[in-house]
Amino acid sequence: MTSPGLFAEGRAKVWTIPAGLDFLDVLAGTLALETGLADDPAALAGGLIYVPNRRSARALALALHRHGGGRTILPPDIRALGDLETDEPPNGTEEALADLGPALPPARRLGALACLVMEFYARRGMALPPGSALAAARELAALLDQAALSGEVDWAQLPNLIAQADLAVHWEESVEFLRIVAEFWPQELAETGASDPFERRACVAEAIADNLRRAPPDGVFIVAGSTGATPASQTLMAVATELKRGLVVLPGLDRGAPGDMWATLGDEPDHPQHSLSRTLARLGLGASDVGVLPGTAQPQNALARRKLIHESLAPAGQTADWLDRLQALSGEQTPADFAETALNGLSLLEARDEDDEARLAAVSLRAALEIPGATAALVTPDAGLARRVAAHLLRWGVSVPPSAGIPLGRTSAGSALLLALAWARDTGDPVALMALLKHHLAAVDPGDVAALDQYVLRGARRWTDVADLYARLDAVLADAPASRHRGVSEDVPDRARRALQVVTQAAEDAGVLLEAAEHAHRGADYVDALIALLNALAGGNMALWAGADGAAVSRCLEAVRDLTDRLPALTAAAFVDIVDTMAASISVRDGAGSGHPRLSIWGPLEARLQSADCLILAGLNEGVWPRRPPPDAFLPRQFRTPLGLALPEERLGLAAHDFAQLASAPDVLMLYSARREDAPAVASRWVLRLKTLVQGALQERAELALAPHPDRDPRPWVDALARVDGVDTPGAVMPRPTPPVGARPNRLSVTRINTLQRDPYSIYAERVLGLRKLEALGAPLGPAARGTAIHLAIETFDTWPPRQQTEQGLFELILRCVGLAGQPDHLLAAERGPLQETAAQLYAWWRTRQEKAVERWVEAPGKVEILAAGRPFTLTGTADRVEALADGTLAIVDFKTGAPPTAKAIRAGFEQQLPLQVLMARVGQLGDAPARAVSQLGYVSVRHDFSARSLTQDVLKTDELADAAKIILENLITAYRDPETPYLSVPRVQLKSKYAGDYDRLARRDEWAGDTGDD
Repeated sequence: MTSPGLFAEGRAKVWTIPAGLDFLDVLAGTLALETGLADDPAALAGGLIYVPNRRSARALALALHRHGGGRTILPPDIRALGDLETDEPPNGTEEALADLGPALPPARRLGALACLVMEFYARRGMALPPGSALAAARELAALLDQAALSGEVDWAQLPNLIAQADLAVHWEESVEFLRIVAEFWPQELAETGASDPFERRACVAEAIADNLRRAPPDGVFIVAGSTGATPASQTLMAVATELKRGLVVLPGLDRGAPGDMWATLGDEPDHPQHSLSRTLARLGLGASDVGVLPGTAQPQNALARRKLIHESLAPAGQTADWLDRLQALSGEQTPADFAETALNGLSLLEARDEDDEARLAAVSLRAALEIPGATAALVTPDAGLARRVAAHLLRWGVSVPPSAGIPLGRTSAGSALLLALAWARDTGDPVALMALLKHHLAAVDPGDVAALDQYVLRGARRWTDVADLYARLDAVLADAPASRHRGVSEDVPDRARRALQVVTQAAEDAGVLLEAAEHAHRGADYVDALIALLNALAGGNMALWAGADGAAVSRCLEAVRDLTDRLPALTAAAFVDIVDTMAASISVRDGAGSGHPRLSIWGPLEARLQSADCLILAGLNEGVWPRRPPPDAFLPRQFRTPLGLALPEERLGLAAHDFAQLASAPDVLMLYSARREDAPAVASRWVLRLKTLVQGALQERAELALAPHPDRDPRPWVDALARVDGVDTPGAVMPRPTPPVGARPNRLSVTRINTLQRDPYSIYAERVLGLRKLEALGAPLGPAARGTAIHLAIETFDTWPPRQQTEQGLFELILRCVGLAGQPDHLLAAERGPLQETAAQLYAWWRTRQEKAVERWVEAPGKVEILAAGRPFTLTGTADRVEALADGTLAIVDFKTGAPPTAKAIRAGFEQQLPLQVLMARVGQLGDAPARAVSQLGYVSVRHDFSARSLTQDVLKTDELADAAKIILENLITAYRDPETPYLSVPRVQLKSKYAGDYDRLARRDEWAGDTGDD
C-alpha cells in the first residue's frame, strides 16, 4: 500500500538530504517507507531513477534491497545521468532519438577538429604539424565541452565582441581562430550527419523529457544526487517537478544560509552552493521552497559541522566579518562550545611530505579493519597519492586498488606498448632495446638477453640501428673493452645473436613504423604496423591482449586509428607521439571484486553519494584540492559571460560542494602536506579557512581540538613503522677484508700495482671477489674508451706504409677510431678543430722520434717475475712505444689522453708504470725489444693541450727509478701476502680521486668517510 505522504497532491517536488548523511541510504529508506516496499516487492518496479554515476546506481539498488527487508525485490530502472544513452532508451523516445545524428567518438572528434585547425592555418599559408594541430584541437574540444555544459552559447556574438573590445593583437588572432568552433565545426557536423557528444546528451534529455510529458509513467520518476550542473540534468529535473510522482532530491543544499547569500550566489561561481542556486533558478524555486527529505535524522553535532564547513568554504569576499559570522553560527551556544561540537569526529593533520601523507592515510585505513564490520575510504584527487597508499596497504596484504584505476603505462600490456614505441623512435638505442627485451611478455630467452646486455650493449654506442648492430655483432663484441671479456663463455656471441634475431624480425614486421624520418603514411597503416610489431615481440603470446590492460591497449589503438582517420599522412615520429599522448589519457580499472570489501580509494567524482564509517580526505593542498582553473588558451575571459559560457571558477564551486559533502560526514580525517615534490606547499584554502575559524573560537585550544584522539592518531604508528626495534644498527665502519693468502692475486699489471697502492679494496673486489663494474647502457664515450681509441689510432698509424703516414692521414684515423668507439657524430663534428690541432702536434713529435729511433715497437707486451715472501709474483704490462736508440739503449714512451703523472708522484712511488716497465726491458721481456739498458722515459699527452715530457735522459737515473720501484713492489707484495694485511678502501686520503671509484659504494665510503663522490 502506497503512503500518500511524499507523493501527495500539493507536496513539494524538490527535496534535499543534508550533507554528512548517507545520501543513498536515506533516499532508499524514505522510498521504501513511502511505497511500502517491505510489503510489496514490486512497489517500485515501474519507476525510473536517475543518479549521477553508475557507482551510485549500484549502491542505490543495494540500499533498496536492504530496506526492502533483504529479500528479492523488483527494483526500479536506475540509470546514470552521465550515460543517458548507454542503456536502452526509455520507451517512447526511440523516434525522437532517431532524428539525431550519432555522437562522434572522442578520438574521431579530436581528429576532425585537428583537420579543421590545419585547414585554418593552410588558408593563411602556414603548414601546421599534426602534433601542434592536435594540441590546439584538444583546447577547442575542451571549449566545446564547456559550451555544451553551459547551455545556450551564442557564438554569433563573437564578431561584435571583437569589434567592441580593445584587445591585444595576439587575442585578436586567437578570437579569429575560434571561428573553427563558431562556424566550421557546426558545418562539419552537418556535412557528416554526426552530433557533438555533449550536445547530443542534452538533446537526449530533451527527448526523454518530452516523452515523459506526453506519457507520464505509472511509477516514480526521480532525479537524485545531482546539483544540476549540466543542461541535461536540469532538463530532467524540470520534468520531474511536473510529474505527479516525480521528485528531485538535491545533495547538501544549505537551507540554513542567510537570504542575502543566496541573492549574491550568481556572482560567486566558486561557492559550493552556486550550482544549486542556478538549478533552483531554472526550476523557479528558492532555497526556502526546498524541504528536508522525510525520514532524515540530523544529530546535533552534524548540524554544527555543516555550519562550520559551509562557513569555511565561503568566498574571500564574504569573510570580512568572520568573527560576527562565527557568533551568529553559534546560536545559543558560545563559539567555543559550537566549535567543540562541530569538531566532534573531525580531525586535521599536516604530513611532512607526500610519502608521509600516504603512510598516514594507509595506517588509518588499516586501523579500520581492527573494528569488526567497519568501513573506511580514502578520497583524494591526487592519483599518485592514491597509488602510494594502495602500495603501502599491499605491504600488509590488503589490496585496495584506486577506483580511478592506474595509468595504462603502468600495466603489463600498456608498458609493453610504451616500450615498443620508445624503441621504435630509435631501434639502436641500447636502453630502449634492453627495456623492451626484458619485458616479461617479450618472447626471448632471459639468458640470451643477459648476453646481449652485458657483453654487447654496455658502454658507448657503436652502431646506428638494430640492423647495423646485428650485422656488426662480432665486430662490436671484439671491440669491447677487455674487462668485459673476462670469464665470457664461448656461446655469448650466439646467445646475443639469438636475442637480436627477435628484434630484427620484429623490425621487419613493423614495416612503415620504422622507415626513414622523411617518409609519411596514413595513421591506419602505422596502427597495423604497431600491432604487427607487438605480436612479433610477444611471439604470438595472447596475454598481450588479454585482461583489462590488454583490452585497454586495444581501445587505445582503436582510438588512435579513429583520431588519425581524417589527418593527412604522418611521419612515424608524429604517430608515435600521438599514441604516447593517447595512452597517457587512459586508465585501467581492475575487475569487480578485486579490492577489499571494507576499504576503498576514491576520487572526488567517484565518492559522490558514497559513504563509509571513516573518511580520509587527503591531498588537501592548494593546487591539488582544489585544482587551479586552467587558463583560457584562445578566449578572452571577458567574452565568456556575454557568450553564455560558464566561468572556469564554477569547477571550483563543484569541487567545494564535493568537499563539503565529504567533510560533513560523522568521522573524517583530513590530511595535507607541508612539502610536495620536494618544495614547500600550502594547505588548501578550505583548510586554512577552517583553521582560522577554529582558532577564533577556541584560541590556544584550537590545535588540540583539531588533532585526532590519541587512540586513533596514526602518527605514532607511522613513526613506529620507520623504526626497527631490538636490532643493533651501529654506524658503518671502514671494511677490512683479509682473504686467505691463496685467494690473493699472484699476478697484476703495472697499472693495477698503482691501484693496489692507492685503493687496495678495488683489487680485492675485482681479483678476489671477481666483481667488475658494468658500463652504463648507451653511456657517453668515457675517458678510458676514448683513450683506448686514440691509442689504437696511434698504433695503427705506425703500421701503415710510409707514403700513407701523413698528418692528414693521422687526423682522419683518430677521427675514425674515436667515432667507432662510440662518439656521436654531432659531438665528433664539434671536436674536429681541436683534434686536427692535436693530430698536427702529435705528427710533428712522431716525425722527430722516427728520426731518432733505429727501431721501434708499439703496444709491446711484457712481464717479469719477482720473489716476494719466498714465492714468485708475475708483473705484466704493455708499453705503448719502445724505441731502440742509436747509442744502443732503449726509450719507453707512454701516451696519455688524460693528465700524465707528476714527477713528485713518481718519486714518491705512487706512479710506477714506466719504472716497472724498465725491469721488463732490462731482461728482454718487453715485446720484441732486446735486453738493453733504458736511457729515456717519457710521457706524451695526446690532448687538446698537447705536450711531450721526459722523465729521464740517462741510464743512471732510469735505473735508480727502476730499482726503487722494484723495492717498493717487493715490499708491497710481501705485505699483502701477510694474511693479516687488509685491503682497505683508499687508506691514504690524499690519494683519493675527486671522482667516485668503481667500488666505493660497495665499500660504503659515503657512510664512514663522508665522501660524496661523483654520482
